[in-house]
Order: sequence, then C-alpha cells, then structure tokens
Amino acid sequence: MKRSAASFAFACALVVSVACNRRTDASEWLARAEAAHEEASRHLAAHDAPGARDALRAAAEAKVPAGATPEDARVVRQDLYARLATLELGQSGAREAVTWATAGLDLGRSTDVFTSNLLIVRGRALEQLGDASSASRDYHDALVVTEALLDQSLGAPGHSP
Repeated sequence: MKRSAASFAFACALVVSVACNRRTDASEWLARAEAAHEEASRHLAAHDAPGARDALRAAAEAKVPAGATPEDARVVRQDLYARLATLELGQSGAREAVTWATAGLDLGRSTDVFTSNLLIVRGRALEQLGDASSASRDYHDALVVTEALLDQSLGAPGHSP
C-alpha cells in the first residue's frame, strides 16, 4: 500500500511537472512571438524590410508547443501573418500579402480582430492586384466580423459583453 501511494504521488508530481513545462513552453513561444514583433519594428525603423520579414516569418512558422491551446496558437500566428501581409503590402508585394493573409485565414476564422485584420489586408492586396470582386468579398466579411464585435462590446441582444 505504501508503495502504491508513493507511486501515485510520483505520478501526480510528474503530471504537474509536464503541465507546468507545457505552460512554460507556451509562455516562451508567446514571448518569442512578441519579441519577433519588436525585432520587426526595429528593422523597419532602420529601413530593413527583409530583416523585419525574416523575424516575423521565423516566429509565424515556429512549431507551436503542446502547451498552447489551439485558439491561442491561431490568434498568435494570425497576428504574425497579418503583420507579414501588411509589411508586404507596404513593399509593393501585393501577391505576397495575399499569400500571407490567406495562410493566416487558413488557420481558421472567428469573430475577432485577428480574422478581421487578415480580411482587410487581403482585401487591400486584392484591390491592388485589380481583383475588385474578391476584395469586395473580403471587405464585406471583415465588416460583418467588425459589426459583430461592436454588437458584443455594446451588449446588443443575443451577444454577451
């Protein structure tokens, strides 16, 4: 009996340790994503768009640790993809902007600012490429998301604040 109690205590300690390590891994991954944004800003301030692109791309393509929830992984990566798309758009890279925004949207859509940002930047890129119809669809979808967010924040019936 004593042995099984000790084994149980060890197993519990191991589970707690693994859970803490997963949270730590997720926290470190999140910190690296935030650092990539800061590094990109420094590169852009120095007029080094390729350096900014490299920093953001490395963070966006980094392996998501097991401790991160799928929703957290989606929004962090979508934020990085939106910044990459915006960077490309500012560098006359409309096609690349569409690619990055689409990659972000392929992670999933939700009624949040991350989805809206990706739709808007992709709409702007599509507009620059002369695809007014697709740009219009993206702008419309972004407007629907933004309207839902506004309804939620104002406590409209059917939405929880």
